Amino acid sequence: MSDKIEILAHAIENFTKFGSKRFSMDELASELGISKKTLYKHFSSKEKLVSESLAYFLNDIRTDIQKYISENPNKEEPLTTIIYIYKKGLMVYQNLNPSFLRGLNKYYPEAYQKYIELKKEIVWNMVHPLLQKAQILEQIRPNVNLELVCTLFLSRMEDIVYSKENLFNEFSIKELLDHIIINNLRGILTLNYLQKCPV
Repeated sequence: MSDKIEILAHAIENFTKFGSKRFSMDELASELGISKKTLYKHFSSKEKLVSESLAYFLNDIRTDIQKYISENPNKEEPLTTIIYIYKKGLMVYQNLNPSFLRGLNKYYPEAYQKYIELKKEIVWNMVHPLLQKAQILEQIRPNVNLELVCTLFLSRMEDIVYSKENLFNEFSIKELLDHIIINNLRGILTLNYLQKCPV
């Protein structure tokens, strides 16, 4: 098995489980049943492998969200799309070892920057326009500062879920989604919309 995509998929599965520093090129080659030399044909260094496997992983997340948005326009219910995006995010975080992101930040800052860029893209290019749309539809109160909403709680989900190592062991995805995202969204809705909203 020396197909580059298969290597990327296997690498990111192990990096997210064990951390990018702890899982070695030797272990990856052994698990794939290939030589280390074959790995180096595709990736000149472990840093390159970490960076490319992370890009592969992040692209899957981006593609999944974009697919949902195109298949479910939710023109009159933009908040439904926001909730889907954050549910997807929680599912991703649930399957990540927190040490993976910490290790990226410490040892592979260029790769970590790709993760930061995707987070910004999701919050500011996907979620923020949906909030604006909800405000235009008079679902969100006109005096709500949407930039501040994004900065204060929509950009910080990772900090919240990893504030305690076993948060996912103690609470379901639904409970976390309700308390981190949905309850905060309810707090900015108009009274009229709050009475009939599906949120």
